[in-house]
Amino acid sequence: MLLDDIALYLQQKGIGTIGTDIFKGQLPATPDNAIALFEYAGEPQDLTDANLEYPGLQVLVRNKSYSAGRQKIEQVRNTLHGLTETVINNVRYLLIQAKQSPEALPRDESDRAIFVVNFRIIKEVG
Repeated sequence: MLLDDIALYLQQKGIGTIGTDIFKGQLPATPDNAIALFEYAGEPQDLTDANLEYPGLQVLVRNKSYSAGRQKIEQVRNTLHGLTETVINNVRYLLIQAKQSPEALPRDESDRAIFVVNFRIIKEVG
């Protein structure tokens, strides 16, 4: 599954640890410094090649420090953006592309900085 694959890839690249500060489909109240991965509707499936799909991925970073959070979202973006022909968990990812620069959202109720970046993905269905 997409979130399992991306979480594993980020963990392998030293960005964080699944279940400790990388979370799939949720952003729990703790820890203060966390990365959350969310799937969303991407692009329509190709009518001529049923072996490809185009899901969307959103990554949120939350951190007590604005500058540390900004640095972490940049690290995530730089790690994922531009990946081509990459196999993760036996799934072939043809492209992972950031759709925009990381964006700062309003601070949460605990005054933690939140950043977001969205990705376009092309992957083989398997």
